[in-house]
Amino acid sequence: MTDVYEKALNELKTLLGQITDDQFSAIADSSVKEDFQSARSIVMHVVGAGYSYANYIRKRFGNTIHKNEININSAHDAILQLDKMFRYTIETFEDKWLLTDDELLNTIIKTSWTTYDLEAIIEHSIVHILRHRLQIEKLLIKAKQN
Repeated sequence: MTDVYEKALNELKTLLGQITDDQFSAIADSSVKEDFQSARSIVMHVVGAGYSYANYIRKRFGNTIHKNEININSAHDAILQLDKMFRYTIETFEDKWLLTDDELLNTIIKTSWTTYDLEAIIEHSIVHILRHRLQIEKLLIKAKQN
């Protein structure tokens, strides 16, 4: 599933690689929650959430959790931060690659909003990236229409 996670990230990074820094930072929709008004704010949200998912998994297995500083001021910074977050996620699974399906489904992860099995939290993180990539695409279309 980390291959699908990486594919979703690559699609987002491709999109970010096609926009200017002005497009990246521009407030395209001030009518929505601040986290979703610009491509920059959306990517900040995606990166922060990616670290959160990895940290929930790390906590469940008793692994070290790191506070990760996120500083994104350009589309290029966003791509670098997405890569850094993905490396952190991969490191989270360092000793877990050989878990059986049974172990995946019976490893329970409690988050602040719900409870997942290990497979479900990974699936959620993938869909989270896909959903916000689409949101950025729509913001860019909206900005062109204005």
